[in-house]
Amino acid sequence: MCHLSATGCATRRQRVSEMLAEQRLDAAVLTDVRDVYYFTGTLLPSDLPAVCLLSADGRTHLIGPAGYSVDDVHCLVQYEWNYRGTRDPDAFANMVNSMADAWQPARGTRFGVQQHSLLNCVRHGIERFGGRELVPIEAFLAAMQRRKDTDEVEIVRGSIRVNLAAYDAVAHAIRPGANELDVLSAGRRGSTKAAGETVFHDGDYQCGQFNGPARDRPIDAGELYIVDAWTCYRGYWSDMARTFVVGIPATDVQHALFDHIRWVQSEVPRLLRPGADGMEIYGAIDEMIREHPPLADAGLVHHGGHAIGLRNHEMPDINLRRGGMLEPGNIICIEPGGYFAAARYGVRLEDMYLITEQGCENLCPGKVELLVCR
Repeated sequence: MCHLSATGCATRRQRVSEMLAEQRLDAAVLTDVRDVYYFTGTLLPSDLPAVCLLSADGRTHLIGPAGYSVDDVHCLVQYEWNYRGTRDPDAFANMVNSMADAWQPARGTRFGVQQHSLLNCVRHGIERFGGRELVPIEAFLAAMQRRKDTDEVEIVRGSIRVNLAAYDAVAHAIRPGANELDVLSAGRRGSTKAAGETVFHDGDYQCGQFNGPARDRPIDAGELYIVDAWTCYRGYWSDMARTFVVGIPATDVQHALFDHIRWVQSEVPRLLRPGADGMEIYGAIDEMIREHPPLADAGLVHHGGHAIGLRNHEMPDINLRRGGMLEPGNIICIEPGGYFAAARYGVRLEDMYLITEQGCENLCPGKVELLVCR
């Protein structure tokens, strides 16, 4: 079972305390439940509001929905959001009304806030309790979350394991005449069973196409089926892509395309190192893809990858005009792909890499093959 550790959460809160002291802020006010989880280990539903105050003195105050287990906070105030199975129509108001009980030990005038997720009612609550200056801290949090701690990496490994189970189920569901929606359903069943709990699983599930969501459409023999699947397990995302051939052995054209894209992926570890820039990595991947004659003109037609963690797409990016410097602790998805009609329709292979001091570690185990699914 993967969890954010008490030690990891405490270490992250200490980094915030140091930032608050440097910027002379009284507290950080977190209103995105993903970041509440990051600092407390409390995974709350995304559709129920919460406020976490990280005080300059190191204390943690959480205002959250009743009924959820919370261990690692100094002050917990829970608001009611459900009465005998019916949701309260104004859970936000209930939360704000509960803020007074948690705010007393966090009095101050200067607060770091998440402006992009700060609800208007929370802003009014902060002002009501004495906050006169609200300072955005999104950039600090984003920079901090680029470097994954050990407990985060372990959950990502768990998310990858769950996603790979989805691919095992998908391989058994793909056959001529199968419906794309049924293949997606198989992926969801496989990921849920592997996790042993509810997870979010979706992705590009269109067969014989570049990408797109599953359709109410039967798949045809001889098509290439790219499944670019992503899973959110215990708050952390995995994002991978595999390619299958439907029903009959791959043609020479399909084999050649698959072998080339697999070769590009095999060259990726030499590109991933601390200090490398995402735009340069994109350029190198694009250049390698163009070595395959049918792809010489088009090259890489989408991004080459992205960082991942609490959010499915994080920075640094692996893109044509947007990159960012790789750092130890980044987890980077790399997804070379090539597409043309004669291949019916293309190949995309995506693996996830942990950037280390020495280079990178491929987090996705196993050899990637072009499976014929019957």
